[in-house]
Amino acid sequence: MLLHLLLPFLLSFAGLFAPSAPALTGQEVLSKMHSKYQGKFNPYFTFDQKAIIYRSAQDSTVQVWHEALALPGRLVIKFEDFEKGNGAIYAQDSQFVFKDNALQTRARRVHEVLVLGFDVYHQPVERSAAQLQEAGIDLSKAFSTTWQGRKVYVVGVGSLDEKASHFIIDQEKLWVLQTVRQTGDRRNVVDLKGYQNVKGNWVATDLTFSLNGKTTMHEVYYNMKFPKTLPADLFTVAGFKAARW
Repeated sequence: MLLHLLLPFLLSFAGLFAPSAPALTGQEVLSKMHSKYQGKFNPYFTFDQKAIIYRSAQDSTVQVWHEALALPGRLVIKFEDFEKGNGAIYAQDSQFVFKDNALQTRARRVHEVLVLGFDVYHQPVERSAAQLQEAGIDLSKAFSTTWQGRKVYVVGVGSLDEKASHFIIDQEKLWVLQTVRQTGDRRNVVDLKGYQNVKGNWVATDLTFSLNGKTTMHEVYYNMKFPKTLPADLFTVAGFKAARW
C-alpha cells in the first residue's frame, strides 16, 4: 500500500532528473531545408514579375521587372525596359544599384529572401547560417508553433512578440513563409505565398513587402523558366549594361 501511494511521487521526482529534449536551433532548421531540396532545384532561373509599388494605400504604380538568378548567391534585376539601364545586382553579399546603366551605389547587404528561398538548397548549411547571422538573425533561438493555421519553425526570436529579426519556415514543406528584418523601430516584412511547382521547382510566386505594417510592394511572378545555364557576366557590374536573357 505504501509503495502504491508513493509511486506517483517517485515518478514525478524522477522526471526532474530525466534528460529533456534538446533545444531546436536555427542551423538545424536550415539543415532540414537543405536536406529536403538539395539537388532538386535548378541552379538557373529567370522570370518576369508585376511589381505594384505603393506610395500609400490609395496611390500605387505598376512596373514590370525582369530577373535572373544563378544559384547560389547571384541575382540581377532590370526594371521595366532592358534598354533603360535601371536595376540592381545582388552578388558577393552586396547590393549594386544602377541608373541609366551607371553604378549609383554599392553596399554590403545579405538578401535574406534570396538565401532562404533559393541559396539554402545550393550551398553548405554553414554558409547560409553565417549569412543570416550577419543579417542580424540569432540562430540560437528557434521554436515550433502554429502560425496562420500551419505548423512552423520560427528562427531568431523566443516568441513572436519579440521585436527582432527572424524568419518562419513551414514544417512540412520546409520552405520560407516570412522574413522579418528589425532595425530599431523599422520592421521590414516579406510574406511569401503562392508556391507553385514549376518544372519540379517549388517557387513562391506571390510576395508582399511591408514596412511597419504598411504594404510597400506586391510582386507576382510569371513567365518562369529554368535555362540550362546563364552567362557569368550577367551578374557583374561590367556586364550589367549588355545583360539580356
